[in-house]
Amino acid sequence: MNSQDAEVDSLYKELKGFSLIELSIALVVIGVISMATMQVYNSVNTYRNQTLVNKVLLQAQEAVVFFAQGNFRLPCPDVNGDGFEDCSGGYKTGQLPFYTVGLPVSSQISDVDIGYQNLIYGVFRDTVNDAELTVLTERTGDSLGDANYQNLDDLKKALSNASLLATNANQPFITGDNNTSGSEDCLTNRVANGAFWLASSSVEDADGDGNPFDGVNAFLKHDGSGSLCFASPTRRQDANYVDRVSGLAFSELIGLL
Repeated sequence: MNSQDAEVDSLYKELKGFSLIELSIALVVIGVISMATMQVYNSVNTYRNQTLVNKVLLQAQEAVVFFAQGNFRLPCPDVNGDGFEDCSGGYKTGQLPFYTVGLPVSSQISDVDIGYQNLIYGVFRDTVNDAELTVLTERTGDSLGDANYQNLDDLKKALSNASLLATNANQPFITGDNNTSGSEDCLTNRVANGAFWLASSSVEDADGDGNPFDGVNAFLKHDGSGSLCFASPTRRQDANYVDRVSGLAFSELIGLL
């Protein structure tokens, strides 16, 4: 008998010594341990992915601010999916124009591909009240040739104009968080407009409806044809919602500029 046969024979003798009850208990224990291990793995993996999503969202927000600092306006949404802004048509939501703001198509920060092209971007564009944030125009009285003609002060003026307006359902806005800011309802609880909002669908379709975006974010569209209503950045995640939303109020962006 070779060594392998001897090992098999030894294992057979050991198993033969177990009763059916003992074997059943052993199998149950093994099953419980396997399930616990899988749950821990899934929890760690979910946490890791959410951390990456948060990092991508923060990088995208910073890129929009840097664009504003250098161009004295905010970028227009991308509505045709090429990564570049589309300023004609007056679109207020769409895909983040990642190439325009200097980002690559992919996050490239891990083996999980959380592309910037998946982010939905909404920007305040009010032409009636001189608060069209995607257009650079002289707003502070400087003349052509002056050192301060069409500069960052003009964007700050537009932001200041926007901050004085009541919440407008015709501009991108956030709804409540079902907690401190009231119910999550795009019709009855429009909490606030902002300079811009960003929504990420994360890496999961939590509610299983086939749309990667969850909750009210499911009505946003990359081509700009959808809703203007974003979930609150403070909306808690649950079994049916794992999206992330970020953005800046008018005063916050003024402070950063």
